Order: sequence, then structure tokens, then C-alpha cells
Amino acid sequence: MTEVLIFSFLTGAVLGQRFRVLVLLPLTLVMGLAAIPVGLMVDVSLLEGLKNLVLAAVALQAGYLFGSAARFGLAAARAGRVFARPVNTVR
Repeated sequence: MTEVLIFSFLTGAVLGQRFRVLVLLPLTLVMGLAAIPVGLMVDVSLLEGLKNLVLAAVALQAGYLFGSAARFGLAAARAGRVFARPVNTVR
């Protein structure tokens, strides 16, 4: 389960750097559709499968938030260097 959460977080971080927030809805739907057959293959209960799906969706959204914040932080740092004014020390 830990591997799935890490993968979901990293996937969300990559998507957060490239796409808008609306990409999370179809991806969460695809995760939900994939969780049903995977849960049947590994023989987990329905309640355990739903818990895993919710945790993976939360990890995906947290990763998206992290990736989006990283994108804006990098853009702000870049803008600070590009638009920096030279300091005038001579009067």
C-alpha cells in the first residue's frame, strides 16, 4: 500500500507542475475503475479496497498541491532574478 501512495503522490506532483486542477477528476475516476479489479485480484474486502482508494486519491491531491506550489515557487524565484533592479550605490 505504501508503494501505491508514493506513486500517487509523485504522479500528482508531476501533474501539478504541468496541468490545471481539472486533470485530477478523470485521473481519480480512472483510479477508482482500476481499484475494483485489482482489489478482486489481491482478495481484499470491499471496505479495505475503498479505504485504499480514498488514501490514494488523497495522496494524488496532496502531490498535486505540492507540485503546483513548487511550480509557483520556482516561477517566483525566476521572476525575481529576471526583473531584479541593479542597486544604485553612487549618489
